Amino acid sequence: MFLRFTVPGAVTRAGIAPGPFAIASDLAWQRYHEPVGLAIQHELDWFGQHLPVPKGKQVFAVRAKGRWFKDGVCWFRSEARDHVSHMHTMAALIEDCGVPVTRQVSRSPGQILYRDPYQVVAKPDWHWCELAPPLMAPQPAK
Repeated sequence: MFLRFTVPGAVTRAGIAPGPFAIASDLAWQRYHEPVGLAIQHELDWFGQHLPVPKGKQVFAVRAKGRWFKDGVCWFRSEARDHVSHMHTMAALIEDCGVPVTRQVSRSPGQILYRDPYQVVAKPDWHWCELAPPLMAPQPAK
């Protein structure tokens, strides 16, 4: 079983929502003087020490129509209980800042491009693209 956490924001070319690490970093920076900002930074520091960063130029690369795109998405492995627990904590902190966090569970996240004991990077299957929220067209300025 695999778990994925997403937040609103710029989606990939395939229409998949981003994970929470970038927004968590922004919130920690914006709210560094508040308890919630310090708590988010504490969780980010924990992940920095305990979650390997996939190495290699092509780890997130997906080939489509003869070109390479960085469409690979990260999923936690359900066996990585400490990591999943810390992500639930970070998700709650992000939600306390007013940003919704969506949790997804799957037995099949797509074609596995990278794996370690805590996570996988997968090329999303088309059913994940269909589940992604529709892209919002920019609204004209008034």
